[in-house]
Order: sequence, then C-alpha cells, then structure tokens
Amino acid sequence: MDDREMPAAAMNAGRDESESEMPRSTMGAEPAEGAAAQETAPAMGEMPMSGTAGASGARQFLVELRLPSGNGEQATADSLGATVESLDLPGMHAEPGFPPVPLTSAPGGLAGDAGADLADANTVVVLATVDDDRVAELEQHPAVVKVYVNGPVAAFSVTAERTGTAPPAEAPEEIHGTAPFLKVTEAMAACPIGTCDYSPRTAKGTIADVATYLGVNGIWGKGIDGSGIVVGVVDGGIRAAGRPIKQGESGAQLARVIGGWPVASWGTTAAAWGDHGMMCGTDVLGMAPKAQLYDLRISDGGALSDALQAFQWAIDRHRADGTPHVLTNSWGMFQETWAPDYVKNPTHPFTRKVLEAIDEGILVLFAAGNCGGSCPDGRCGGDTGPGRSIWGANGHERVITVGAVNRNEQFVGYSSQGPAALHPDKPDFCSVTHFKGWFDSDSGTSAATPIAAGVVALMKQGVPGLTQSQALSAIKSTAKDIGPAGFDRHSGAGILRAKAAYDEVARPAAWSGWESLGGFCTDGVGVSSWAPNRLDCFVVGNDRQLFHKWWDGSVWTRLGGPGRAPVQQPAPSPWGPDRIDVFASRRRPRHVAPVVGRQRLARLGEPGRVLHRRRGGVVLGTEPAGLLRRRQRPAAVPQVVGRQRLARLGGPGRAPVQQPRRRLLGARPHRRLRHRRRPRHVAQVVRLTAAGRPGRAARQRRAALRHG
Repeated sequence: MDDREMPAAAMNAGRDESESEMPRSTMGAEPAEGAAAQETAPAMGEMPMSGTAGASGARQFLVELRLPSGNGEQATADSLGATVESLDLPGMHAEPGFPPVPLTSAPGGLAGDAGADLADANTVVVLATVDDDRVAELEQHPAVVKVYVNGPVAAFSVTAERTGTAPPAEAPEEIHGTAPFLKVTEAMAACPIGTCDYSPRTAKGTIADVATYLGVNGIWGKGIDGSGIVVGVVDGGIRAAGRPIKQGESGAQLARVIGGWPVASWGTTAAAWGDHGMMCGTDVLGMAPKAQLYDLRISDGGALSDALQAFQWAIDRHRADGTPHVLTNSWGMFQETWAPDYVKNPTHPFTRKVLEAIDEGILVLFAAGNCGGSCPDGRCGGDTGPGRSIWGANGHERVITVGAVNRNEQFVGYSSQGPAALHPDKPDFCSVTHFKGWFDSDSGTSAATPIAAGVVALMKQGVPGLTQSQALSAIKSTAKDIGPAGFDRHSGAGILRAKAAYDEVARPAAWSGWESLGGFCTDGVGVSSWAPNRLDCFVVGNDRQLFHKWWDGSVWTRLGGPGRAPVQQPAPSPWGPDRIDVFASRRRPRHVAPVVGRQRLARLGEPGRVLHRRRGGVVLGTEPAGLLRRRQRPAAVPQVVGRQRLARLGGPGRAPVQQPRRRLLGARPHRRLRHRRRPRHVAQVVRLTAAGRPGRAARQRRAALRHG
C-alpha cells in the first residue's frame, strides 16, 4: 500500500439486524467477538454506573484539597499522597490507586471571580469514597476546596458492538466487521437546516472519499502526511500492534501506536467501549497516515476521574518531550443529571485540566455529542436540542467543538446543537461522519471528531508553532456555510474544508497588496505599538497638523488630530499599555538644513523647537484628514529580510517605503503614505548620509524636484 493510500473499504459480514431493531447501548455492551463482557448495558436513557461503590450510602467523589506550603508543582505523587493522608479528613477514604492530580493555578480562560479565586491556589484532586450524609461536613474542613460527583462518561458513538470475523492483525486497512447501531429516536422535529441524514447505519462513501472531499489529498501532495505528529486518542482503548492483547479478547490490532495511559496496560484492550477507540484511531490515520498515536484509555472506570488522569499524563508527557501534539475526545455526558456540578461549571477540576493542556500547547478537540433535537440518541433522555445537548468541557469556549454532517453535506439529525452549557457559540464547525472506516459505517460525532483531529495534525506538521486559537480560527474562517449566513447553532461556522484551512495557516511568505487607509499627507510618518495587534500611526497632514490613526485588532479608526500645531517628523514612543509619547518638531525655514545635536536641542526655539505630547488612556482628537496607505504581510509566516532585500523594497519612481529626507520648495504636491509591515524579528538597518552644507542641500533638493 502506498504511503498515502487510504485504508481499503472491504466489508466483512452482512447485517443480521433489521433497521427497526433497537440494539443495546455502547456503554456496557458486549465487547468485540471473543472478548469478555465488561458490565450489563444500561437501559436507554439510564445513567451508566461509574466507579466502585463503597459501604451503603457511600459513593466516589473527586475532592479538591488545599495543600500546605511546600507542596508545589514539583512535588511527586508519593509526597502529595503522604500530604493528603496527613490531613485527617472526616468521612473520606482516598482511593490508593489514584495518585493526587495537581491543579497548581487557574489556567487561561477562567474569567472574572472564578479565575481570581483560583489564581493563587495550590491544590490537588483526589478520588475518595465519601458517605453521602458526610459530604457537607467534609466541605467545611479548611483543607477542602470542593467535593464533586465523579460523574460517568460515555462514547459519542451510535455503534454498540462489532460482529463478524476480524481480519488478521497485519491487515488493519480492512473494514472490521459490521457494527450494529443504536436505533436513534425517530425524527422528533424537522431538520433545522437543509436536509438531514437520519441513517447512521448507511455509509455515504469510504474514508478515502472523505479525504478527497475535504481536500486532504491536496495537503498530502505538499508532502504533509502527519509525519512527526503524535495524536492522543482519549477513548475506550486501542489494541496496538506489538502489544499483548488482554486475556479473553481478540481482534485486529492497529499500527502506529507508540505509548499511552494507563502506563502498564496501554494498547492491550479496546473491548469496554466496543472497539470505539479502534474506530477513532483509524479515522485519525485516515487523514494523517504517517502520524503516530497514544492510546489514552478512560473506559476502565468510565468516569471523569479517568479522564482527569489521562489528561494529566498527556500534560506531563508534553512537558517532557513535546508530545502529544493533539488530543481527540469523542466522549462526554448525555444528560445534565450525570454530573450536575460539572456540566455547567467552568471551574470544575476536569475543565480546568483541559484548559491547562491547551495552555501547555496541546491542540484539544471534543465531539459536540449525539443529542441533537431531530433524532437524538436514546441515552439523552429529555436533554436534547439547542441549549440542552453540549455539556461540560465539550462546549468550552477554548475547546475545538465538532459537530457532524455526511459527505453529501447533509446535517446529521442527532448532532448536538448550541448554545453549549459553557459557551453560546457552539459547535464551532462540522466534520464528516457516516463512512466506511473501521466499521462498515463509522458514525456519530465520534467519527467526525477524529477526522477533524487528523486534519489538525496535518496543520500542526505544516506550521509547528500552530496554537489552539490559530487552528480554530483558520478552520472557522474557511468553513463552508450550509445553514443561515454566518454562524448558526446547528452547524457552527459550516463544514470543515481541510485544504483551505491548511492553506490559511501555511500560506507562503509574500507581501500583500497595498491597503488604503484614507486621506492625504505630506511627510512625517511615525508608527508604534504598545500592545499585541495594536498599531498607532502618526502623520503630518496637508495643513502641517499632526494626525493619528490606530489599528485595534480588527479595524482602523478614522483619523483624528492630537494637536493644532504645525509640526513635522513625528516620533511616537510607547512605554506602557495605553500610553504613547509623541515627539515632533516645528516647521523650519525651507532654506535651513536640519541640524539637531545634543547641545543645540535645549536652545532651539521657534521655528526649530522640539514638541512633545503624550497620550494615556484617552482618544487623541477626531479631526478628519488625508489618505494613508498600508501594506501588510501574513502575520503567521516569518520571513528574514536582509540588506539586499531592503534595497529592493522601494525607490524613486515607485511607492516610497522609507521616510524621505528632502524638503520640497514651492508648490507641495501630495504624496501618499505607504506602509509595509516587516517581520518582528528582523531589525531594519538604514544608513543615513551625512548632512552637507545648507546651500548644497538646497541645490540637491531643487535638482530632485526638477527631475521628478
């Protein structure tokens, strides 16, 4: 098979079930053929069990504890555990197999009082068994920050189990049996946008077709295939090639898996969630065939505590060697009642841990869920449709939240709809589901999310410094709109367009065309910046007055005038947020060459007096003035420009790019101000010629004027 060839779409056994049957839930269903059953499947809409019950009336909780001084980020798990044991907490029995998870500070994204309260906190989270009637007493202890329900989580797939005969391990490119499906609820409401797909059982093409539709093959043609990128699959486990399979389980193994969590048993089982993790891993590699995978299995306990530990492992690993680069999550909560203190709480320990991973530099994607209003999954209960279907970290503002469409651009009726519990503008966009991949039809927002994660892996390879916000912005700005113009709560920004998103972040280094800023000016251009994405431009207008215009990150303001004194050569100097000092000089007689030295500066009077104005927190004037031009370069792509290149940027007869050093005698024609933004890391070297005699300078200026 060629390096960039997609997994083949060969099917195995046919379906035995009719379309009208109601198969069992993924959570707790029988595992793949030959594997031992994990637990009894919950009834439709019933909350799955998680954790281990203790004595009568006791449950597992996540307990956030304040640490005594000296237990910082560098403390070991053993030392943290010993510290927790020494606290003598009432009614709490810490689970010995759960090392304390540190939460050393409030990560970015916690706004207002929530972030302020946690900004200096030095806390850990432990898993403990607590009697229900002693939770309130425990929360009164000075060392306890909060006690949280250890809520269950489930895969966002509509597959229940795998049937049929698995192919040999050395041929993972084959389809791995027929996957019976949960029968989604019969259509409860009309399709919210266009036409909807209500048939997860029917594949609309193969995973190779999905790659072609998204334009991924165009990215491969650039030599970008995922090489050097590691994607963590946080899910139900992967049977990894070269790893021993759990006793009693059989099935094909997936290549390119290089590590994971739990450390001792990664890559040994995928049965608990019915090969759901195998599907997710396959779908990632379908878009990024040369990427490598981590198996982060959270299905052993199937609870938030498992996800918390998996994310902590990923963060620790990233700090050690920079991997994983991406985390894909096709799971979450189907109902608010599964964990009321998590689903709407931005300060929950797990949500904060997700933000910590993003701040660490890991790109994090979550599936929106399968509780859309048209035909929700049976596990959703009454929590369906807009505002009741995207819970917890899956809908956080900084997370990449993925909805689902099929390859025919039909919205999938069960794809969860915004607003999410933690942010109104969700989902962010839709990826593709309902195609032949690991199963005869990989389905759910579960399949759409690893497809998007594979695309993000390609973007990360092309632009190693890619950040979460840059990836999300590029995908949303290039998405294909299928609903109402602009963002909508069903499909977000639209359908992922992989090639366009990749080109958005990896566009070649090239100057843009000139951009007109409006108005006219004579000379004296000064530009400064006192904050990211902020430019303040000062120019001298036709009437020799100083004018000001600034870029606030999205638009240029209209020109205003900070003062009514005729000046030239403004020199702004920012030295703090929202503070600019502007230095300028009065107009000099035309026949006098400018000579300003350390000793002359103090004695200069009219018309050579140096002027100074400052701005601090207020707008400087609103008087209209002339035409400015600005030329910009793509911000995301650095370019090194040396002296040779600088010499070719402009010159007489072309658009001036440096401030002219001559004065014009007689009529003063308008000159258009132009600006070219240069890479931040390159220092420009401008060599100034020595000033000649005043008479000689005047003759040179007259000659320049006569010749053009």
